[in-house]
Amino acid sequence: MFEPTGWVFLGALVAGFAGLLFWLVKARHIALRLTAGVLAFALSTLFGAALVNDSYQYYTTWGALTSDLSGSGTVSYTAAMAATTKQAAKVDRHDRNRDLPAAPSAPPSPTPTTAPAITTLVDIPPVGIAAKPTTGTGRVVRLDLPGKRSGLDRRAYVYLPPQYFQPAYANTRFPVLELLHGDPGEAGGWVYGLGLAQILDHQIATGQVGPMVVVMPTTFSGAHGQDCVDAPHGPLDDTYLTSDVAGDMVADFRVLPPGPNWGIGGLSDGGFCATNLALRHLGSYGVVASMDGFYSTQADLAVLAKVFGSDAGALRANDPTALAQSDSGPLPRFWIMRGTRNSTDTIAARYFEQVISARESIMSVVVNGANHTPPAWRAALPSLLRWAWNALSGGPVWTGQSEIALSGSKWPAPLPSKPAAPASPATPATPATPAHKV
Repeated sequence: MFEPTGWVFLGALVAGFAGLLFWLVKARHIALRLTAGVLAFALSTLFGAALVNDSYQYYTTWGALTSDLSGSGTVSYTAAMAATTKQAAKVDRHDRNRDLPAAPSAPPSPTPTTAPAITTLVDIPPVGIAAKPTTGTGRVVRLDLPGKRSGLDRRAYVYLPPQYFQPAYANTRFPVLELLHGDPGEAGGWVYGLGLAQILDHQIATGQVGPMVVVMPTTFSGAHGQDCVDAPHGPLDDTYLTSDVAGDMVADFRVLPPGPNWGIGGLSDGGFCATNLALRHLGSYGVVASMDGFYSTQADLAVLAKVFGSDAGALRANDPTALAQSDSGPLPRFWIMRGTRNSTDTIAARYFEQVISARESIMSVVVNGANHTPPAWRAALPSLLRWAWNALSGGPVWTGQSEIALSGSKWPAPLPSKPAAPASPATPATPATPAHKV
C-alpha cells in the first residue's frame, strides 16, 4: 500500500505538507519559518510528481524507481560481449559502419486512388534456434552507440538472453528486436518501467520464446524528439536508428545482420517511428510492432512541420499510411496494439489496420479497459515478444485479433500452439475477424 502509486504514500505527502504549513504559520523564529517553507515547497513538488506517476503508472514499486535512478540490474559493455570472430572483435567501435551497405532510400509514396494489388510478404528464413525451456537469466547491457553516418552518440540498453553466454551457442548469431521509446521518454523505460528483462527471462525459461537480442536505443537528444526523421538541417535520427544502431550491434554483439530476422517496434511516438522507419527502409526489418502508435504525419503535424517546413514531399515520404498504400515491394509482418479507452488511438489503429489488411493479414491486439499509459503497454508486451520471436525466427505468424484484459494475470496465457490459418487479406472496409483471445 505504501508503493509510489499507493494511497497511503500520497496521503502521507498531503499530511506532511499540511503539517509544514502549520509549522510555517506558528513558528516565530525566521530560520524555522524559512525551513518550513522550503520543505513545504519540496514536498509539494514531490506530490506533483507522485500524481503524474499515479496517473501514468510508470513506477509502481519502489524497486523500479530506485533501479532506474541507480542503474542497478544492468552492466556496462565489455569486450567479452563482442562477436566471437576475431575480425568482428577487432572492429573499431567508432568506425564500425564503414563496411555496411548504404541505407536504402525512401520509396516513392504517392497516394493511389484504388487499392494496390496484393503484395508478397518479405520472406523470413528460419534461424535454426528453437524455443525451449532454459535455465538462467539474461543480462541487460548499457552502452553508448556512436553513429558514424549520423554523427550522433546516444545511450542504449541491450538485452542478451541466457543462451548468449552458454557454450552451445558460442558461434550463434541471434535475431534482433529493436524497441523505440515514446516522447517524452527514455530507453531505460523498457527496462525499469515495463520490466522487459523479467518478462523475457520468464518467457525463455518456460519455452514460450527462444533466444533473441533486444536493443533499446535512445531516439532523440534533449527534452523532446522529432519523430525519428532526418532533419534537413538538424539531427539525422532516421539514419541513426536504421543504419548506425544496426552497425553498432553487428560489430559489438553476435547478432544477425539487418534484414528479415530483424524487427522494430515502439510505443506511442515510438510506434510511429517504428512503422515509418520499417516502411521507409523495406527489407531492413521482417516485423513491425506498434503499441498505441499513430500512423500519419497529420497526427503530429506541429512537430513534423517544424522539421520539414512546407515540404509536402518530405511529409508524404514520412507518412506510414501513404507508404503502406504505395506498391513498393514486400512488406514486413505487422503487430498493432490499441487500448479501448483511448478513442484517438483506437481510430488511428483501426484505420491503419484496414490499410495494411488490403495487402496482408495482420495481428491486432486489443487491451480492454486500457488508456494511453504504461499499464496498457505492460499488459501487451508479453504478447508482442512472443509474436515477434515466432516471426523473427522464421516460424508461423499469428494473425487476426486477440484481446487482453488490463487487470489480468501477471503473465498472459501463451499463444495457441498453432497460428491462425492464413486468411485472404481484407479490403479496407472489412474489419478483422477475431482469431483467438490471449
